[in-house]
Amino acid sequence: MDVMFYLTFNFILYSFLGWLIEEVYSFAITKTFKKEGFLIGPFKPMYGIAFTILVICNEILEIQGGSLILLYFLIPTTVEYISGYILKHIFKKVYWDYSKYKYNIYGYITLSFSVCWMILCYIGINFFHPVVHELYLLAEKSLYIVLYTSLLLIIFDLILTMQDYKKILFNRKNIKD
Repeated sequence: MDVMFYLTFNFILYSFLGWLIEEVYSFAITKTFKKEGFLIGPFKPMYGIAFTILVICNEILEIQGGSLILLYFLIPTTVEYISGYILKHIFKKVYWDYSKYKYNIYGYITLSFSVCWMILCYIGINFFHPVVHELYLLAEKSLYIVLYTSLLLIIFDLILTMQDYKKILFNRKNIKD
């Protein structure tokens, strides 16, 4: 098995599933789908990064038991904090704000959602991902075109997003001058 290909597959799959989970959650809470995200397409890299790191911890580093459960809490929480900080301070965007929740840190993370991420990661790694892993092994050779096409779409999406943010930041500088 090509490890980098496998990790890239996980990143793309879980970035898409993260977007899907957010859309379902938004609809369940607000009866509307989210209007915007950092990327234009149906990918949330924050989820792909966090879950792929957990796959590495579980499958490659073979971390098990209580240590892995602690990582189910720490890794998504850390990725969410870093993502929120970067989005706010570099791109001047706030996509979530937990400041009204008890036990939050600067509105980027909160204990209640961190516990939710931990539970979702436990379910994902222990029940969902083993099925994904087996399906991946069965279809690995035929996934190359799908994976590379998806990766190119994400890169293209990121380029478009960065161009939009470059225009926004450039216009803000001109307005201040």
